Amino acid sequence: MSDTGVGELRAFVGELADLVRLAAEALDGATAALTAEVGAADGVVRSEKALAELRGRIEEDAGAAPAGVRAVVAGVQVGREVEWLGVLAERLLEVAWARQQDREPFPEQLLTSLRAIADAAVGLVGRAADVLEQAAPEAVADLLSDMPETARRQRLLYERLLAAEAPVDLGTAADLVLLSGHYQQCAEHAGAIGRYALLFTGPSSPGRGRS
Repeated sequence: MSDTGVGELRAFVGELADLVRLAAEALDGATAALTAEVGAADGVVRSEKALAELRGRIEEDAGAAPAGVRAVVAGVQVGREVEWLGVLAERLLEVAWARQQDREPFPEQLLTSLRAIADAAVGLVGRAADVLEQAAPEAVADLLSDMPETARRQRLLYERLLAAEAPVDLGTAADLVLLSGHYQQCAEHAGAIGRYALLFTGPSSPGRGRS
């Protein structure tokens, strides 16, 4: 591939990575709206701002692939994964809004478990953006090897939910199960993005030549 072609590919991958980071920002803000004792409103604002930018860019950026089958495939597939991450951020915001209307705060121990799941899942989404730009098989492998941590934390939440000394009302239990499932899906989408990064590995990969 010519230097011009490599430069175009690098710029395109950078744009895809920026989309993933916007999705991570939307998820992080929505998580703050759900779990923060202070700054929940700021989380909503951050999430909605990131989602608005994501909606405006996703079709344009993901569809602007340079020539080449690998770039076109990656652009379409990463765009689809990012779109789903945006949908999940919207669902988190919907639950946050509903809980603010008529539900008690989560019990502290269960809230701690939910935050742990969110940290693992949203962290994977942020790392997926870096993996796209690195275009290195070992970076992809590291990302995928950490995916089970979200599921492990999800199981711990369920165990605490079942073992809670004080009864947990049905609405709170349902929200916790729903939210943990949303975060598990985030982790799966992050893993998928990491796998698509493999399409950019090779002698002309955008990560080559970086320090």
